[in-house]
Amino acid sequence: MPFIRYGILGAFDALARRHGPCYKLPLPFGNTAVVLAHPDGVERVLRSNRVNYQKGSVYDGARLLLGDGLVTAEGRDWERQRALAQPAFNSVQLAIYLRTMAECTGELLCEWRQLPAGTSINLTGAATQLTLAIAGRTLFGLDLSAHGNRAGKAFRDGLRGIGSRGPGGLAVPLWLPTPVNVRFRRALLTLDKLVYDIIRRFHSGEAGHSGDTLLGMLMAARDPESGQGMSDRQLRDEIVTLYLAGHETTANMLVWTFYLLSRSPDVLERLEQELDTLPEGPPSLAALKGLDYAPMVLSEALRLYPPAWTIARNVINDDEVCGYKIPAGSFVLLSPYITQRLEEFWPDPERFDPERFTAANVRGRHRFAWFPFSAGPRVCIGKQFSMLEGLLILAQVMREFRVHVEGGTLGFRAEGTLHPDRAVSMQLQRR
Repeated sequence: MPFIRYGILGAFDALARRHGPCYKLPLPFGNTAVVLAHPDGVERVLRSNRVNYQKGSVYDGARLLLGDGLVTAEGRDWERQRALAQPAFNSVQLAIYLRTMAECTGELLCEWRQLPAGTSINLTGAATQLTLAIAGRTLFGLDLSAHGNRAGKAFRDGLRGIGSRGPGGLAVPLWLPTPVNVRFRRALLTLDKLVYDIIRRFHSGEAGHSGDTLLGMLMAARDPESGQGMSDRQLRDEIVTLYLAGHETTANMLVWTFYLLSRSPDVLERLEQELDTLPEGPPSLAALKGLDYAPMVLSEALRLYPPAWTIARNVINDDEVCGYKIPAGSFVLLSPYITQRLEEFWPDPERFDPERFTAANVRGRHRFAWFPFSAGPRVCIGKQFSMLEGLLILAQVMREFRVHVEGGTLGFRAEGTLHPDRAVSMQLQRR
C-alpha cells in the first residue's frame, strides 16, 4: 500500500512511476480522482479548457482558513478581486517593496553579526520570521513582528488542518475534537483576531500613510457596478490569503534552497561568484533583474520542492485528457512535485542542477512541465514578488555568510505546503 509507505504525495509519485503520468485513483465513498501529471494534462486543466475545471467543493477545506480570497474565489468574484489586487504587484510597487525587503533582511543580518562564528541558528524559524516581517510591512505598512510567533504558528496549524482535509470525503468533521481539529480551530481564532485588528488600525488611521499598500488599495477600491467597497469579512479573506502567500511559501522556498546549496558545493561557489559582482549595499531592482544564475537556482529548488505541491479541480462536464475519459462529477489532481520530476522532461530528475533553466533549455521544454506558482490565467499573483524576495535575501545573506545547513538528508511533509519534516539548522560562517 503506497499510501502507508510513502504518505499521500509519495504514493501519488510512486503510482505515477508505476502506471504512467495519468491514472485514475479510486477514493473512499465512491469518489474518483484522476491524477494528471503529464504537462499536456496540466495545460488542459489550467488553460485551454479551464472553464470545465473549477475549484468548487475540493477547496472547502481551504475555505475554512482562507475564506473567499483570491486562491479560493471563482468566476466574477475572482476576476473582480484579481483586478483590485493587481496594481499592488506592478513594477512600480515592486521597486517600493524591494526597499522594505532589504531593510527587513538587513535587520536580520545585524542580529546575526552579533553572534559568535559557528553559531547554529534555526533556519526554518529565521526564514519564517523574515518573510512574516516583509509581508506585514509591504502588504499592510505595519510592523507585525510582535505577532510573528503567534501568527506563524497559527498559519502552520491552519495549513496542517487544510492538509488533513483532502478531497473526496476524506476529511474528519471539524466538530470532532481531534488534535488536528483543535489546533485548527485555535489557529482560526488567532488569525481572525490578528487580521481584524489590522483592519481596525486601518479604519482608525493608526496605520499611518497606507494608500500605497495592498490593504490600503483594497479598502479604497469600489465595485464599478455597485459602487460598494469590500466588507471587513472580504478584507479579512484577502489579508489571510495574501499574508499566507506572502510568507509561508517563500519561507519554504528559502529553506529548501539553502539546504540544496549546502549539499552542492559547485553550485554554491558559482552562485557566490555571481552575487559578489553586485554593487555594495542592498541590490537595486535593476541589479537583481540582471542576475543570471541566481534565478536558475531558485527555479531548480522550486522544481524539486514546490511549496504548493498539489492543485485540485472539480470536473464540470465530461472531458478527454491524455487519452483518458474524465467523467463529470469527479475531480482531477495536478502535482507540480510529480510533473517536475518526470524523467521525460527532467533527465536525472533527483539531481539539483540549475542549468536546466538556461534560456535554451527552457525554450526546448514543455511550457507546462514547471508550474510551482500554478499556471494559466490563475497563476499566482505574487509570483514576481516571491522570486524578487528570494533573490534579494539570497544576495544579502550570501555576500556575508557561507551557507552550511546542518544534519543529514531532509525529508518532507506534504500538508498545506511542502515543507521539511524537521526544523532545519544553519551554521553561521562569515565569508
